[in-house]
Amino acid sequence: MRVTVQYSTMIVNNLEESVDFYENVLGFSRGYHVDLPFGGITIMNSSDGASVELIEAPQFETGLYSIGTDVDDLDEVIAYLKSKGFEPEGEIATTTVGRQVFVLDPNGVRLCLIEHFDEYREKYMK
Repeated sequence: MRVTVQYSTMIVNNLEESVDFYENVLGFSRGYHVDLPFGGITIMNSSDGASVELIEAPQFETGLYSIGTDVDDLDEVIAYLKSKGFEPEGEIATTTVGRQVFVLDPNGVRLCLIEHFDEYREKYMK
């Protein structure tokens, strides 16, 4: 079983302003961008490999949304977490990047467990 942190997900009010801040103030570089009907997603990468996923999504509260992870086998990770007393929030959802579900850590911090599709891993996670 493998779980690795990929990024922190932040909900932002204005994606363009936020990208400008991370790029021109903090020195991050732009990763990939996805346009969405309600806004968009941009990955910002620091020089040491840490990443922030910025999402403009007015339906969510601004601020830290979750810690995004990559798992090799989502069903195995869910079974393991359940055996330790941690239940997922909701059902597994299939998205454009893979299968995912959320779980809360003991402090209530939301983790997004994602079993990314191979195509996504090959294109964005090398």
